[in-house]
Amino acid sequence: MTESRLPVNSIYEEIGVKPMIHAGGTNTDHGGSTMRPEVIQAMAQASQSYVPIAELNSKVGDFMAQATGAEAGMVTAGAGSGIVLSAAACMTGTDKARILQLPDTRGMKDEIVIAKAHRGPYSHMYTFAGASLVEVGEVQSWTAGELDSAINDHTAAVAFLLAPRISRRGPTLKETVEIAHARGVPVVVDAAAMLPPKSNLSRYIADGADLVTVSGGKDIRGPQGTGMLFGRKDLVTAALANHAPNHAIGRPHKVSREEMVGLWMALKLYVEHDEEAEVAGYRAALSPIVQVLDGIDGIEVSIRQDDFRFFLPNVVVRLTPGWNGPSGPEIRTAMMQGEPRIGIRFDPDYNELEVNAFNMQAGEPAIVGARLREELLRR
Repeated sequence: MTESRLPVNSIYEEIGVKPMIHAGGTNTDHGGSTMRPEVIQAMAQASQSYVPIAELNSKVGDFMAQATGAEAGMVTAGAGSGIVLSAAACMTGTDKARILQLPDTRGMKDEIVIAKAHRGPYSHMYTFAGASLVEVGEVQSWTAGELDSAINDHTAAVAFLLAPRISRRGPTLKETVEIAHARGVPVVVDAAAMLPPKSNLSRYIADGADLVTVSGGKDIRGPQGTGMLFGRKDLVTAALANHAPNHAIGRPHKVSREEMVGLWMALKLYVEHDEEAEVAGYRAALSPIVQVLDGIDGIEVSIRQDDFRFFLPNVVVRLTPGWNGPSGPEIRTAMMQGEPRIGIRFDPDYNELEVNAFNMQAGEPAIVGARLREELLRR
């Protein structure tokens, strides 16, 4: 067993929480992503002065609009906040009486149509502002006819989910927009984890989406508690009216001036960065892990990247039917409970362990590979 205690952080040590190697991607429960030094410096500088929060959010939103091709944008308290505010905006517009009435939706269009295949752990957040969800289709597929027939005089919006591992056996976003717009209904897109590629920043607006929400604390490397909401100007204006610092449904979704500036800087850097070189660097960092695991009986190990499950390169360790060692969940738990503690992912649908280089620091891939080999060989 390796004796290394990397990584070490005196702040967490003093609090009593032992730091970990984050090899699981950008998952929220392990802290999102690593902010670039320029982002941290911008946040520190922002903390030294005061500005009107609503004005700052609108100005950052202007830059967001330039980067995405949208009419307007705003900073939210994560992508989940963007979902809640999108629903509120589509129900209330900028009507102050309706804004103050939420989550009571009497007198409003308050149904949001969503494919059953797009129901996931976050879709219920559309209901936080008082909306109800109307499901269409089956668990894995839906049709244009089913979508169209679900839209009626009570429909406030159509929700569309874009995410890794989500079924695409239904109308595309463009086709969904055509159906909804023909009935005078906006389309709200949850694209929280759809970066990279950075071309997706503008793709969904180009496809006709009315509102798009994206995480600010994943691939963009902004503060973890931030998100981006952008799209039609009237709907963004309505979302801002429902948001803090106003006394409305979004008041608990407060975003600090430091976080807004941090997201602004992170987005600037993200738009300018060399994505191809970044991906090549991740592949190179992961190669030692493949090498140290290669040859273990009962597993198949490779580096994978695609447009459905792995938007960035991942080391994928498949536990084959011939595997007679610990289970995937047991290995993942052991990695977190060992020394040093290491976070990886396990996909039960494919019986595969996944290791991502996005948040690993120099020298950590070798540690992860050695620890993973130890746990795989523990019989």
